[in-house]
Amino acid sequence: MLSPSINVANSLLAQAFNEVLRLDSYSISAGGTTIGVLAKDPEWLAPVRNQVGMLGQAGAQWIEDKPSIWGSVLTQFSDYGSAFAGVADAKATTSEQWIKLLKEVLLSQLNKSIDATNVAATGLQSHYQAFKNIQPLLEGSINAGWAELHNEEQQMVKIATQLTRLEDLVGSLQDSITAGDLSTGQSVVTTTVKTLYNVATGVGESFSFLGMAAAAFTVGKFYYDIITKTAAVGETLQQIAKLQIDASQEAQAAAGTKLVLRLLYNLELSFGRIVDVMPQIATMWSTERDKVQQAIQALQAGADPATYFDIFTIPIANANWQAIRKFAIAIPATKTTVGPPVTLDPQNPIAT
Repeated sequence: MLSPSINVANSLLAQAFNEVLRLDSYSISAGGTTIGVLAKDPEWLAPVRNQVGMLGQAGAQWIEDKPSIWGSVLTQFSDYGSAFAGVADAKATTSEQWIKLLKEVLLSQLNKSIDATNVAATGLQSHYQAFKNIQPLLEGSINAGWAELHNEEQQMVKIATQLTRLEDLVGSLQDSITAGDLSTGQSVVTTTVKTLYNVATGVGESFSFLGMAAAAFTVGKFYYDIITKTAAVGETLQQIAKLQIDASQEAQAAAGTKLVLRLLYNLELSFGRIVDVMPQIATMWSTERDKVQQAIQALQAGADPATYFDIFTIPIANANWQAIRKFAIAIPATKTTVGPPVTLDPQNPIAT
């Protein structure tokens, strides 16, 4: 049949959509990350600030380029669905008529879809590499700070471990947007989650050091309601604050910079996943092109269009393509609701 499985096509698009959402969130977070100045600012911290700036620039570039990259991928499904509908409505009867339609309409559009998807994949790979290029620089600067503070390494590890746990909890409470959610028009709730990591100077006293803001996504419920009712979040925030009291200001700063490194790793993971999805979408288009070429060859060899499977099942294939087209069009039109913002601050360990 001259169409893919609806479930397979929609699942690929839903998977890519989820990663695009995460890339947007991480990229915006990278651009909004701020690192303060310590009273006795160490030399290793200046390069970290510079590299966080580079991270923000790379994130901003993705946000700027995303419409042309991701939009192009979605457009191919809309365009091919329209082209296929035209073929299905053409009322062709002879082999010559079918060959002309398959060559000039479907094959032509499939070649465009393959080329456009490959161009998008190349664009994604370029952005992926931009973030990967920053990784060794940021790791080197942060590791230099940790090396200077080797006498406090054990305490820094404890703080960084709890910060990682906090990030894992924040991520685990989000929803993945399924193909079913998109097909049924479910509203996606977007929540701004701000993490404040202040340097403690005493019990109940601190000054601003690291601020990060990201987006959390849920379906049919507010993220605020979920996180404020999750006891482990408050407990982790309290544990971080207790551990900070026993660390110097510089050690607290060094531990906190691991949050930035974690952000970079998350960006790379999401880019890696969507870079993996793009070849699957391109392969789907190539498979459809092979089917059309085989149908053309069969008709040229004398197959009867009235009994040739891929021709007499075109109405079914068209129904599939219209369902896929509708799904692809629905993705950028997904309804979104803004949920109450959430602030995570170990010095005020109640998620608000």
